[in-house]
Amino acid sequence: MRRLAVALIIAIGLPLASASITSADTTDSTTYGSGNFGYCNYGSCTITLTSSGTVNVNVAPTPGGRCTVQSDNPSVLTDSTAGYSLTMTTSTTNNAMTGSSGSIPTSSGTSASPVVLAANTWGYRVDGLASFGAGPTSPISSGSSPSVTFAGVPASNQAPTPVASSSGPANPAVGTTVWYGVCANSSLASGSYTTTVTYTAVTN
Repeated sequence: MRRLAVALIIAIGLPLASASITSADTTDSTTYGSGNFGYCNYGSCTITLTSSGTVNVNVAPTPGGRCTVQSDNPSVLTDSTAGYSLTMTTSTTNNAMTGSSGSIPTSSGTSASPVVLAANTWGYRVDGLASFGAGPTSPISSGSSPSVTFAGVPASNQAPTPVASSSGPANPAVGTTVWYGVCANSSLASGSYTTTVTYTAVTN
């Protein structure tokens, strides 16, 4: 199992905020007994999870609302012949973005039934996954509400949401574009609102 935390920081009415994405060293799901194989079998395989870097999702709200959409690209590398599964949750049991003056709840949508982002909510989408539709999703910076649909990221005490999977080796590494969106209107207090998303990759 491999986990990677992604911090999302939303600035509402502030000039700049950023999300730091860090990764750690590779871990093994199990250990080889012996031998030298081109592909690993029976679950005895290393899996590596990385992410693309910093994600900036700042919003300058208006009375009618503005939205920002930016992406991350978690990438999985494994020689597992059974493939891998990549999921995510927030890192705590609170899946709202929290700030000193309030919070931004996650979207009410799910991957099976995503919705257009409402004002003062945040969410994610993966083009072509589940019921999100093909998109394509494009980055937006304090613009109109995107026409594509989003879902809420589950809290850490809820079932994780699927992000990507394979039925065979992922070597070279396979990346998945995860889009994060937030919409806000001027009823939301200015400030920084934060949450942390945790990706988890396991061999099948």
